[in-house]
This record gives sequence, structure tokens and C-alpha cells, in this order.
Amino acid sequence: MLTFKVLKKRFKTAFIEILRRQQNLEIYEAAVPAYAHKNPFIDLIFWKRLQACYNLMNNDLNVKVLDFGCGTGVMSYFLAHNGFDVTATDLSLEPQKLIENEIKFPKGIKFIEGDILRDPIRKNFEKESFDYILALDSLEHIEDITEYILFFKLLLKPDGKIIVSGPTENIYYKIGRKLAGKKFNGEYHVSDIRKIYKHFSFQFKVKIKRRLFYPVVLFEIFTAENDISPAN
Repeated sequence: MLTFKVLKKRFKTAFIEILRRQQNLEIYEAAVPAYAHKNPFIDLIFWKRLQACYNLMNNDLNVKVLDFGCGTGVMSYFLAHNGFDVTATDLSLEPQKLIENEIKFPKGIKFIEGDILRDPIRKNFEKESFDYILALDSLEHIEDITEYILFFKLLLKPDGKIIVSGPTENIYYKIGRKLAGKKFNGEYHVSDIRKIYKHFSFQFKVKIKRRLFYPVVLFEIFTAENDISPAN
């Protein structure tokens, strides 16, 4: 089993090397500068968030995961190494391909590039096929997430779980983003975790799991599950 400590060391080294050679908006949006940041607090927030999401998962036999908005593929890599059956999607897989030049990914990960709502990509997915769906710091980039939530509901097994993380966009988050440097000041977040939580609550039973770091909350993590409790 791959430990989180080894994962972090392996990927942070690769991220630093990539940033040394090139920088562009895709790399910024995949949060590469954050995961490679020298500031220990920023480092703690971004890596702790991944670990907290992983700790919400149970690795039983043949557990299938959709990593939506996989970015560099760091979570997909970790899950695949620890026995999960992983499908990873993103509009662009260029950040992941850059990482793959530095780190060899497990062969079992199924990477799919493009919008999962659009054909022919949509046809890659079967109804009620995933035990977990991860949307980690991806949905805040999407103006209207309703169609994606409905598609997640279609893809999720009846007893499955969706794990979502995202920024609060509160005053503390905005200050932190400015202090982190110019690479973090792009205007490409169109929503925040509270709005995302509200959208999910129309379709699922939702519950906040972590606030990083209370009382100065910059990111939140929540789960969404089908309400399969017996009818009264």
C-alpha cells in the first residue's frame, strides 16, 4: 500500500520540476503551484485536503471510483496504487500528461478527456456503476452544475457516496490567495462550496465532514448520498 507521505514526496518533487520548466493557466488551474508551494501553511491545506477526502473512503474488494476533474491525477494515482478501480476525467488531461513524464502511473487507471455530459464521452459510463464519485476542487469552475449533479446521481450506486471539496471564497480565503502569490489570483472560480452544497442538497442527503481549518475556514469537504432509508 502506498502511504500518503510517500505520495506527497513523489508528486511534490515532480510538481516543482514541472514549474521550473514551464508555467501556464492549465498548470495553475490544476493547482500545481499550490501543491508545490514553499509556504508550510499552504502546503498543509492542499495536501491535508486530499488526505481528508481519502479517509472518507472504504477500500473493499472491487471498489469503483470516478475522479471527476482529476487535474494532475494525483488522487487517481493514490487510489489506484491502493487497490481502487479508477476512472479519471477532466476537460484537459495536459497537466496529467506532464506529470506522467515524471512519474509512471498505474496501468489500470482509465483516463477520459473531455466533458462527461457530451457524446460520445457520455457513452463511456454505465448507470449505477460507481461506489464513489470524487469532485475535488473542480465544481467551483462550472457555472451551472445541475446537469453534472443529475449525471452523478445516475452513475452512483444506490449505496454509493459522492465526496466534494471546494473553497469557501470567504474573506480569509481571498486574503490567503493574494498572499500566496500572483499565480493564485486568476478569476476562474464562478461558485463556492456553500452554493455547491445547496445544489447537491436538492438531490442527495448531504453532510459537512471537514472544515479546513476551523475557525478560519478556507475549504470545506462534504459527502452526498442517496437517501435509501425505509419509507415511513
